[in-house]
Order: sequence, then structure tokens, then C-alpha cells
Amino acid sequence: MKIRTGRPEDAAELAELINAINSLDGPPARLMTPEAALRDLLGEAPRAWLRLAEEAGVVVGFATATPIYDAERQADALMLLDLYVRPEARRRGAARALMATLAREAKATGAACLWWGVDEGDDEATAFYRAIGAVSEGRFSGEIIEGAALARLAAT
Repeated sequence: MKIRTGRPEDAAELAELINAINSLDGPPARLMTPEAALRDLLGEAPRAWLRLAEEAGVVVGFATATPIYDAERQADALMLLDLYVRPEARRRGAARALMATLAREAKATGAACLWWGVDEGDDEATAFYRAIGAVSEGRFSGEIIEGAALARLAAT
């Protein structure tokens, strides 16, 4: 399993993978296009860290992450945004290799932890995370405000 950074020529394949993870709970709000993948993740100023898992020359998965500040730990952290491996490529080490790469990069930049959320009821992901040593921070709910609600709040 080879882990590498993305290249511009990966745009179409990356868009396909992002659309796959974003479709797990139903149709995504917006489809990722190769143009958006190139602009936001593979261009000169990527909006997040992107790592690809490649097996026998085929991209089988990806992870995105971004540096954050964790006030509770009073330290830098790395937030995992997405982790996805094609179903037919699972259980061959791609997810572990992606997470290990991010962990090394987090430590190299001085981050105190790697943090992420997991969808409630995603037992497969939870089992994987426990297998690599992650622990739950306890019960919490992810919240989001966007669209018209975001505009209304911003206007107040």
C-alpha cells in the first residue's frame, strides 16, 4: 500500500471517491466535480491536507485533514475530515496506512492529537478506530449551520 499526496491528474478519481463517501447516507447536497477537486484539494493552495492510498497503481482510498487549535489541550491538533476506502479494497491496510501517515505528519508538525467524528451507528468505522487505538470522547452531536440559516445569523 502506497500513501501519497494527490496530483492534478487525480482530480476525476478523487471526485469519484468524495462522491462515494458523501453518498453513504443518501444523495449528497452537492456533487464533487473534478474541477472543484482540482481547485480545492489538488491545486496550488489546497484547502485541506489530502492523502491518497494507492494499491498496484490504483487509487483505492483517501483522507483529508486540516490543522486546528485544540483549546482543551492548549495545543495544535489535526482534524480528520474524511476517510474513505473503496469497499472492494477494504481490509487490506489502506485505512490504517492513511491514518498512520496522518499521525506521523501530525506529530512532525507538533500536533498533540488527531481528532475526528464518526457517524452514529457506523459500527464498521468504530471497530476500525478502536483497533488503531482511538477512544470515544463521549456522547456529543455534530451541529451545522449553513445556507439561509447561516446568512440570517451572520446578518444579526
